[in-house]
Amino acid sequence: MKKIIVSIMFVLFSLWLLSSCGDDKSTAGEEFDPLKPIEVGSFYPDSGGIAMPIIIEGNNFGSDTTGMKVYFEDTLGVKHPAGLVSSNGSKIYAFVPKLTYLRKMNIIVERTLKDGKIVSSQADDHFFYKTQTTVTTIVGKPEPDNSNVRTMSGDFSSATLSAPAFIALDNEDNIFIAERAFGGWASQSAKNDKGENVAGNIVMADTKNQSVTVLKYGTNSGANAPAFSGEKGSEAIYLPEDEGLYFYSMHKSLSYAPRRRSVITDDETKNIIDNNWKYSFVVNQNDNMVYTVMWRGQLIRFNPATRRVESLLDKVIPDFPNGRGENGSNCFCIFSPIDPNILYICQEGYNMISRVDVSKLDNVDKTTYKGEFYAGKAIVEGPSNGRGWEDGLLLNAKFNSPRQICFTADGKLYITDADNHCIRVIDTTVPKDKATVNTAIGLPGNRGFKDGGPEIAKFNAPCGVAVSSDGSIVYVADTNNKVIRKLSIE
Repeated sequence: MKKIIVSIMFVLFSLWLLSSCGDDKSTAGEEFDPLKPIEVGSFYPDSGGIAMPIIIEGNNFGSDTTGMKVYFEDTLGVKHPAGLVSSNGSKIYAFVPKLTYLRKMNIIVERTLKDGKIVSSQADDHFFYKTQTTVTTIVGKPEPDNSNVRTMSGDFSSATLSAPAFIALDNEDNIFIAERAFGGWASQSAKNDKGENVAGNIVMADTKNQSVTVLKYGTNSGANAPAFSGEKGSEAIYLPEDEGLYFYSMHKSLSYAPRRRSVITDDETKNIIDNNWKYSFVVNQNDNMVYTVMWRGQLIRFNPATRRVESLLDKVIPDFPNGRGENGSNCFCIFSPIDPNILYICQEGYNMISRVDVSKLDNVDKTTYKGEFYAGKAIVEGPSNGRGWEDGLLLNAKFNSPRQICFTADGKLYITDADNHCIRVIDTTVPKDKATVNTAIGLPGNRGFKDGGPEIAKFNAPCGVAVSSDGSIVYVADTNNKVIRKLSIE
């Protein structure tokens, strides 16, 4: 429907532009004069979202668009090229590009001359970009008192979830849901079809057939954040159990039937699992290895075929206690789609995000190297003083129990900020000193349930987030609402 509306607007604006050219003989087909400056005047509309048609008025644009560029420049100085359609010399017709969560934009018109020199002009007023983000519920039934909800198979309209915590999607956009019991701030119990409390469940939601299937009731310990491996011929979901050596291997060729396996340690790695927990898996597309950061901070990986563990770094978390006075953290990992060797690590206990380039570990001291701390005021002020909610530059932003993270294809990192009851986002393609943390959707600190846009949508301790196979659609496990929700971002 949206494509039809945009197409109609394109035709109407084109006809209007052509008619304006015919009415104004003095400017129709006006050539660019390199001896005169470009002048950008008014533009309309003055706000809008992606693919919005915009008319820019001024002087000496030139009707030949060869060498012409129209940019929307954000407050960090990053220029985003608009979709340039045509010009009659005094009016430019373009489309608003896909921008960031920064709202205030400069509009710039540039021309490159034959000698390579660039001339430009900027509008006096700002364009205000509107990110169109809405949330809809696709699986589960939020209810005022949902403490006794069982996990049950069915179609999307009838299936129920008792404790959706973390999620992953395969290459056909099946959603794999790890259910687990929580205490404290996200108090809930995972339940089987009989209403009995269990440590965890494994559930698959088929987005094409709109159906939900429980793959396993009652994991041995809590089920944590799964990962999909797209290795050709060995496509699989790998899901970590909370404690010890165990994980679940679910191969696509076997209809994703869960098989409980154990990683294999040696003399060097035999003590890694002792009094330790693994909260998330992620698969590197370059080596097809499964990576995880343990609760005590060790970065490890294993080959899912041999299951042998390799220790990469001894401790990527800080050397001081977390916000609860413990020497560890629940850690959630994801590789960047822009550089698949950069591993981002969300450290829930420390309210911060770090990153490690796994391709450059041969020349570092594995006992001391921690990678690079990336985002969170807690990096400077500590996990307690730095806890809270604040948008802004990476080192000024505050989180409150951030959990699972995922990437869209354009390099935007989405974060479930559980205790703030909202979803945050960072554009990782922006330089670190200019990048910002923004609230994509949800009302910070205001728990509840409501579908809709950024002004009204509410979450209740969302813990899980994952992206569709094409990297465009973000799904959220809204944990205390016991539902899976979809973010439409435009």
